[in-house]
Amino acid sequence: METHPLDARTGRFPWQAAVLFVAVAAISRAPALIVLAFGAVITWLVVEITGRLALAAVDARVTLTPDRIVAGELPVATVEIVNRKPVPLPWLEARLFLGEGVEPPDPAPGTPRGWIDCGFPIRGRERVVVRLPVRVPARGAYAIGPLRLRGGDWLGFTQTERTVAVAPEVIAYPAPLAVRDRALASLRPLAETATRRGLVPDPLRFRGVRPHRRGDARKEIHWKASARLRELQTKLYEPATSLDSIFLVNVASYEQYWIQADPEAAELVVSATAELVRLAAGAGRQVGLVTNGIDNLTHERPRSALGRGPRSLTRSLEILARLGPYAVGAPETVFLRERGRLPWGATLVIVTPRLGQGLANAAVALRRAHHRVLIVCVGDIPAALGAHLVVHGVSHDVLTQRERSAAV
Repeated sequence: METHPLDARTGRFPWQAAVLFVAVAAISRAPALIVLAFGAVITWLVVEITGRLALAAVDARVTLTPDRIVAGELPVATVEIVNRKPVPLPWLEARLFLGEGVEPPDPAPGTPRGWIDCGFPIRGRERVVVRLPVRVPARGAYAIGPLRLRGGDWLGFTQTERTVAVAPEVIAYPAPLAVRDRALASLRPLAETATRRGLVPDPLRFRGVRPHRRGDARKEIHWKASARLRELQTKLYEPATSLDSIFLVNVASYEQYWIQADPEAAELVVSATAELVRLAAGAGRQVGLVTNGIDNLTHERPRSALGRGPRSLTRSLEILARLGPYAVGAPETVFLRERGRLPWGATLVIVTPRLGQGLANAAVALRRAHHRVLIVCVGDIPAALGAHLVVHGVSHDVLTQRERSAAV
């Protein structure tokens, strides 16, 4: 009778009573006592064998679907338990522990919020699947587990427990803001509309080829590709009038970023940035992200390279979901350090809880480096700083009270 090394047994059968019945029956040789002793021995064997085999050859795994959600949605934790032996279990209990930030969907008053219980009998060589919805109210990266299994012998004298080390993860993206249509034009860089083709192609930014069309310049024919494809191909370039949008996210709520943090202001910044990233990606722009915040799991400063498509959007949203309220440096220092890695002509969208003199000067410096700069501020912008930005060609906007309340 092989048991799992992690099994822990509690309870015991009163074998002393069975031994006593056997001894008395052997001495008295009374038929009634012999039957009683035989029944006690059989019961002892049933309890011992089925108790040791309770969780033997029982496998379990837990999956979370979907593993990418928006904060407030209900992913489903699927618990799959397989009894690979022919011996059935009259009862089996499973307790799925929930990590911090994950809770049952509708907990009743007085019920625990740290785990979900389920129980059922399971036959020999049977697979049971239980689907348990869970709630993730806030953005972030979370894991659930472990899973504790509890079974016992057929008569209920002993219990066996095992803890299965499972840790499926789910990433909750920030909830979108309720941005009105009137705000889209002002929040887009220079209120421009994304187009598929720029006004002026940049011959230094080769993008690919396309079939040759009547009227294409002869010098733009890609002869190697044409020979390989046996059809004339024309070169394609990235436009010099860039439609790239790189988001510079500042989570520092005060100029002394190392002293304190305002989690509510950081949440507003993250939610606003997430919506702006969605809008830019939906308009066909390439998106990238730079921040002075740190990842809650890796404790490193993340960044997302400029790119177009679902992968780039997912990467940016995952960074925002895992971003903490603490900064590793002043925003002006971090953002100016990134100048050498920013594509020329890309639009920079600075999202910040407040605007100070240092960040305003950094925005002007980025504008002088041939970037179009837009500042989206959660709080009010001082009139003097606003005038200073306008003079140097830096656009700025403030989230309305309705948008700020929608993000909380």
